[in-house]
Order: sequence, then structure tokens, then C-alpha cells
Amino acid sequence: MTAHLSNGAAMNGKTSNGTFPGVSLQDLPKTNVFTSKLPPDSKYKTPATSHNAPRKDLGPRMVKGALYTFVRPEETSEPELLGVSPAALRDIGLSPGEENTSDFKALVAGNKIYWDPSTEEGIYPWAQCYGGYQFGSWASQLGDGRAISLFESTNPSTKTRYEIQLKGAGQTPYSRFADGKAVLRSSIREFIVSEALNALGIPTTRALSLTLAPKSRVRRESIEPGAIVTRFAQSWLRIGTFDLLRARGDRNLTRTLATYVAEN
Repeated sequence: MTAHLSNGAAMNGKTSNGTFPGVSLQDLPKTNVFTSKLPPDSKYKTPATSHNAPRKDLGPRMVKGALYTFVRPEETSEPELLGVSPAALRDIGLSPGEENTSDFKALVAGNKIYWDPSTEEGIYPWAQCYGGYQFGSWASQLGDGRAISLFESTNPSTKTRYEIQLKGAGQTPYSRFADGKAVLRSSIREFIVSEALNALGIPTTRALSLTLAPKSRVRRESIEPGAIVTRFAQSWLRIGTFDLLRARGDRNLTRTLATYVAEN
């Protein structure tokens, strides 16, 4: 069943000049249509089985017959919110100043999810399974190796639905040989360029915020500070989602995915 989290009273507010003032993060309508209608990783069929597993057990492995894995972000120690896009706040439907709240800062650092372990109610994060080509060769399973989707949000005014995702939030089954982290320098680039392209009218994925993870020391060419970009798009499905199913000869799941895309 799809979980819906919202406060209906907050969705009808309009300012006197007719523009939508936005809502709080708590009151923003949230859904999980993707995970409610498509098959999960058989090893973690429910949010509870994933949540009760040690975080280190949610790392790289092959996943078949599924389009995602329930997986929570790794916790971030002493996060620092470095930047927020006002245009992204507005387009999602959040009110100005919401970025200053503790809920917002915890969410974009990977330290808050909208799922209650005591009741097992709410929306549990997930990472998508897909395939693709790298350096001109078929690489088979890729997937969200360092991206974790938190929920789908709907702007109460425009009714546009976005999938909110953290990039650099830790390992998933699709991380392969990587650590699931993102470094600050590339995260700054994605944050700025995503919003610049949008401002120029070029269709692109969007960036809501940039968070520094000062205790996360990420090994690349050298040891670098880590970061998390909160990004969003109307869908994170891609050609590679179908490519992997084609390569595996999974016609039934291809049909299921095609139906989902057509209907949702």
C-alpha cells in the first residue's frame, strides 16, 4: 500500500497576492508510489527487514528480480548545511525559511527518515537497480551506488511530484567497489550546475541543498571531505532500468516496469 503523509489543512493556504506561500517539511505531501507498485529486493522484502539489518550488511551484491532495495542513509556526524536553492524550495513547495529548521537539516544530512520503527509506518528510503554502459562497454548491474531516495513529494500548488534523493549517503547493494560517498568538490559542482542549468531553462535534475559531512574522510586521489547533495527529479527511472531487464531476459519484469511508467 502506498503511504501518504500530509496535513490537509496546510495544503490550501494562499497569500493575499495569489501566490502559494509553501508548507513546512512536515506538511509537505509525501508518497512512495515507486516502492508500493514495483518489486523489492527479495533479501529485504520489507522496510523492517532492511532496518533491522546491520548497516554494513546493506553493501554491494548482485540483485535480481527487483527494481530497488530498501536501504537507509548512513548517519552523518556533525553535518553542516552549506547551501540551499531558494528556487528548488519554491518548486518543491516548501516555505521560505524551512531550511533553517532542525527537521530540514537532519533530513538533508541523512539523519532523518519518515518511517517509524516502532509502528513500521511511513515511507522507507530505497536505492534503484539498473544497468548501463561504462567506457563503451556493457557493465551489467550498476544502480544507485551512492544515491538513496527518501520519498516522493507533491507540490500542493502545482501538483508536480518529485522524487527526493540524497547523493553521497552511503553504500547500497549497487555500490560495487565504491564507498557510497561523495566528495565536497564534485558535490559543489553538481549543486551549482544543476540549478544554473534550470535557471537557463535547460531541463535537468535539480539540487535542493548541499551538506558538508566533516567527519567523513573520503579516499579518492587523496583524503577529501565528504558531502551530500539533496537532489530531485520527477523520476529517476532511466533507459538503463530497462536495459538491465533486457540483458537478463526478464520479460515479466520489463512488462511490469513499462506498465508502471505508462500509468504513473
